[in-house]
Amino acid sequence: MSAPGGDLVEDYLDQLYARLRCAPRDARRILAEAEDHLREAVSDGLAAGLTQAEAQQQAVSGFGSVRAVVRAHDARLRRLPTVAVLRDVILAAWRLGAIALVAVGASGLVAGLMNVVFGRSFVGGAPGVVRYPAAACQRWLSLWPHAHSCAQAAMLENSSDAVTLRLAAGVLGVAALAAYHLAGRRPRDLLPDSFTPTVAMTLFGAAGLGLAALSVDDTVLGLRSGPGTPAGAGFYASGAIVALVMALRYARQLHRSILRQARG
Repeated sequence: MSAPGGDLVEDYLDQLYARLRCAPRDARRILAEAEDHLREAVSDGLAAGLTQAEAQQQAVSGFGSVRAVVRAHDARLRRLPTVAVLRDVILAAWRLGAIALVAVGASGLVAGLMNVVFGRSFVGGAPGVVRYPAAACQRWLSLWPHAHSCAQAAMLENSSDAVTLRLAAGVLGVAALAAYHLAGRRPRDLLPDSFTPTVAMTLFGAAGLGLAALSVDDTVLGLRSGPGTPAGAGFYASGAIVALVMALRYARQLHRSILRQARG
């Protein structure tokens, strides 16, 4: 039966939980270990003839103050080897980079669909009148001998590159993901659960918004369509669609991570 003033062990665990500043899985592990130790100490006290309240008080006193336990945990975190943390960061970057390349490949599929549905000029056609370098025109016309002009050859090259080069990046991303899994190396959960979704959501979101802005006609933005050879709205919109979808995916993952942390 609990002591009149309440269960001292439960009160101690509540205070410990409130003071811990760590990942939810670490907090659960620390609390489970603390409770096991305290309950065992209470059982030993009862077996020695103490009352429930006396046994609980002795167990809590012997375990140490909440502040001391939290300080010891924080000190352990500070002693985590830098190499181990760096390893987790590298593995997370490897996986996220591979996923980004796969997303680039997916944008190539979207660009190919736009070529079919809206026409190649929507993806590869430059807005307005553009002057192309003579050397570039010669190269494009040699690649597209049936083109009637340098502008048409540039449009065909852009619309083709938007598909083939991105698909090649996607294949490289699939290979990188396969190598990641075949390597058999996994993060040691030293990074917070929200680390990867936060970084991914930020990067994909920024890329998606930037590409969406470039897909808007330059007469509206007052900007050139981008560095290098000007291209059509679909060239950038295809990338923006995939990037924003990925940003939303990681935003949902981040939301779930925050909810798990809030629920402990």
